[in-house]
Amino acid sequence: MPPLIMHVDIDAFFASVEQVLNPRLAGKPVIVGAGVIASCSYEARRFGLAAAMSLAKAKRLCPQAIVLDGNCAIYRSFAEQVWDICRSFTPDMETLLDDAYLDLTGTERLHGGAEAVARVLKGRVRRETGLTVTAGLAASRVVARMASASQKPDGLVIVKPGEEMNFLRDFAVEKLPGVGHVTGEILRRLNVTTIGELSELPRWSLETLFGANGAALYERSHGRDSRVIHRSEVPKSISRETCFHRETSDRREVEGMLYYLAERAARTLRDLGLAAKTATVKIRYSDFTGESTSRSLGRWTDLDDEIYGPACDICRRIWRRRVSLRGIGVVLSNFRPTSDGQPELFDGENRRKRTRLCRALDTVRKRYGYSSIIAGRSLDLLDSLEKNDHGFVLRTPSLTK
Repeated sequence: MPPLIMHVDIDAFFASVEQVLNPRLAGKPVIVGAGVIASCSYEARRFGLAAAMSLAKAKRLCPQAIVLDGNCAIYRSFAEQVWDICRSFTPDMETLLDDAYLDLTGTERLHGGAEAVARVLKGRVRRETGLTVTAGLAASRVVARMASASQKPDGLVIVKPGEEMNFLRDFAVEKLPGVGHVTGEILRRLNVTTIGELSELPRWSLETLFGANGAALYERSHGRDSRVIHRSEVPKSISRETCFHRETSDRREVEGMLYYLAERAARTLRDLGLAAKTATVKIRYSDFTGESTSRSLGRWTDLDDEIYGPACDICRRIWRRRVSLRGIGVVLSNFRPTSDGQPELFDGENRRKRTRLCRALDTVRKRYGYSSIIAGRSLDLLDSLEKNDHGFVLRTPSLTK
């Protein structure tokens, strides 16, 4: 029995939820985000807006855009409604933020053919949530995902077994999962610009260039993907925030706390097998006013220093008033599984060493407690904060057990 995989993608998720909640936003360019775009409606995308674009640039391109801060709890509730509908068709489902993979293999006798299943699912989502989803069906994850991406919004694309190569051939090589910026540049220098051209390269050649990822690229360029569907839950964001025990204007203390919070957030990323692309820093002044800004990390990462560096830059930029702070926080978002990332071949020895160091610290802390090692700028907190086995004793119970 041939496998049948459905990729379901919620269209313009955050922005679409806002339009459902407020019908007056329907048909208008809507942006959800702080500092950078987290999601934007298709009306906004017609002006060239896209996720991770700075809000300043977005407002220049589309002055009439409506910018909203968003509410992750509400979005999560809507996502769960969609995933509950999907689970009524199969228990084998993997959710990743606003999209999911469903393994429908062997369910045809129960639910009918692939097209019938997709249309019923799409109809139920629209009726019960007000949202639209795009669905792609194929015999593998990679083709199902590319099928859904090829006809958004509210699309339905079915790639029948044996038609994978015809479907993939003319896509730009960067559209293939696993081809990031570095890999794409190398392939373009080799005059490989489409997936069809990539599929013509021998397997050994791609393995020589890209190691294990080369073998995966070879299989995916031929429409094959051996990754299984597994049940998992990916959070919308990972937040680590706290109030200081006393208001402070000491930059060493503030940046030391920011490092500690970024380090805790990064460890959670690694525990979940995720990498983040966006960081948000929040500060709250002693007069209870606050500031927050987001920025792209430049690459998906789960390393402490690659998160702290941009976070520290944000903090210095938004802390403009000569007023002491009473609280600070860091929020990571825009995730993908680390298994989908680029290999370490082009990362350089220095980054590989830092990756091994972070994992070694995780191992030691799991065995001997988080306080067994105090690292980086958080050393500046030793004179002002008490410790227990779980780390510094903060005013945030979730960080101190």
